[in-house]
Amino acid sequence: MRKSNFLGIYGHAAVDIIYSSDSFPQPNTCVELVDRQEFFGGTGANLARMAAALDVKTALASHVGDDFPNKFKDALNEVGVDTTDVIKVRGQRTSYIIMISDAEHNQIGFVDQGAVRLQDKQPLRTHTVDSSKFVHIGTGRPAYMLKVAKRARWRKKMVCFDPAQEIHYVYDPETFKQMLEYSHVLFMNSSELERAKSYLNLEDDRELLSYVSLIVNTLGSDGSRIITDDDEVIVGAIAPDIVVDTTGAGDGFRAGFYAGLSRGLPVEECAWVGASVASFVVESVGAQSALPTWEMVQRRAARRKNV
Repeated sequence: MRKSNFLGIYGHAAVDIIYSSDSFPQPNTCVELVDRQEFFGGTGANLARMAAALDVKTALASHVGDDFPNKFKDALNEVGVDTTDVIKVRGQRTSYIIMISDAEHNQIGFVDQGAVRLQDKQPLRTHTVDSSKFVHIGTGRPAYMLKVAKRARWRKKMVCFDPAQEIHYVYDPETFKQMLEYSHVLFMNSSELERAKSYLNLEDDRELLSYVSLIVNTLGSDGSRIITDDDEVIVGAIAPDIVVDTTGAGDGFRAGFYAGLSRGLPVEECAWVGASVASFVVESVGAQSALPTWEMVQRRAARRKNV
């Protein structure tokens, strides 16, 4: 068991079922789906495996089912992920996520929470908090994640809150605000940021800095935005060789961001590293299919252009 980690992640380990279609259906209509493929996924496992591949000492805490593939856990362990807190919940199934991409790489998804749905009834897994410097709180049940955040603050860890798409349908104004009150860093894309402001009745993005000290706003192919009390910086994207599937690009960005932090890089430079990692992820189908090394990421980062 690894005694010391830089990054501790709480989030889903799921099986991704990915389809493609020329377009999305209108209500009460159908379209044809093609190219069904299954991959290891989940925001927690994606981030953990990518970060570990970049030599970041990483722990993952996740609730999975009896059917959790042994090969999935082996894949996490092979890159050095500390899986002490990856726990099978007896009688439950692993989370499944169905993602459908259209011809323009837009996506819609359907989530079967599986074992995570009962997370509130599970005892808190503390190893991932206690062994890590940064605690990344991703997707999962708000009541459970609040316990994680409280312990992390009590243990004087840096708390990074990243509710992802679950801000729209798992969190509500009260639970979101409770989490913010224990957080230092907020990761969000632009639609999630708008939802966050609506929950708190805020008009300006910078008003969220009354809760956290750093906002990392991902902008897809336009790069990212870093917001602090002192500055606001737009960091450009890095062009991939080809765009095949955008699943997991945001997780790749976060992995790169933490890889930069673990090496003591300035926050803006961390965002460039994140952009470089994301550019590898979109070059193949499935979030964990292309795991670049730190050397590969450094070389590609030379492509960067400010926006």
